[in-house]
Amino acid sequence: MMYPEFRLGFLVVPPGLQEQIMVTKYYSDLGTSYLEQAVMANFIEEGHYASHVRRIRKACYERRTALVNAIQYYLADKMIIQPSDSGVHIVCWLQNGMTGSEVEEKARLLGMGILSLSRYYQSDVSRQGILIGFANHPVEAIVDGIRRLAQVI
Repeated sequence: MMYPEFRLGFLVVPPGLQEQIMVTKYYSDLGTSYLEQAVMANFIEEGHYASHVRRIRKACYERRTALVNAIQYYLADKMIIQPSDSGVHIVCWLQNGMTGSEVEEKARLLGMGILSLSRYYQSDVSRQGILIGFANHPVEAIVDGIRRLAQVI
């Protein structure tokens, strides 16, 4: 939930393992910036990280709700939403005879980054579906995108 290029992570470990973990990290990861670690530690200790997580969760909940509602309103006859209460993507199973690749291409022409699930299959595609991300888009853009997609599929 932070900027990935920081290349920082954290562990919550029992007190008896802290020393061993710190020694192991020292010998296995000399490239992590001490300054970035210290800034992040301060960010967490002062409660800013918890506040950030609450803000992100609220935004994702609002965006997910908007996406689900838009799909149910505009595309209920064309796809079924795979139930899920977490994550920043929604899986939808197609019901209109189109392939996931066809929907992906039509979405691409609309400037949308919807992905066909077939790219994740190791063997023949048994079920047609798409993956829709929502974390990086405002509610209005999500609803408008689904409305526009409904016009072309």
